[in-house]
Amino acid sequence: MKRSMILVLALALTVGVFSALAGGMGGKTIEGTLVDSKCYLMSSKNIGNDHMTPGGEMPGCGTMCAKMGIPTGLLTAEGKYLTLAVPSLKVANYVGQTVRATGMAKSGTLIVQKLEVKKGSGWEEVNVGGMM
Repeated sequence: MKRSMILVLALALTVGVFSALAGGMGGKTIEGTLVDSKCYLMSSKNIGNDHMTPGGEMPGCGTMCAKMGIPTGLLTAEGKYLTLAVPSLKVANYVGQTVRATGMAKSGTLIVQKLEVKKGSGWEEVNVGGMM
């Protein structure tokens, strides 16, 4: 079950990336909360880093999922969700925090060119490396 969920999420991310690369892309900067896609898509209550599971609260669940390679997403203040095409391991420690992502968006996916995390009253850039 766990393996099939990871495969489905990876396939969805891949389709989104290739759709975005096919054309019609425009540069966008979007701000919101960095979420772990698996837990958020299973329950919209799982927005922070600690998640509720059938066995109780699991501290650091979002970070653990991202470190396993599960894609991350960005949830805007308006409730819009975008899958982030970015190496999840590089952003795992920021799940649950406010981020600002700049990149090309298409079909619910943002191909991240620059990612910043909110630190106090400013922003700190996260080294996400080259995606492709």
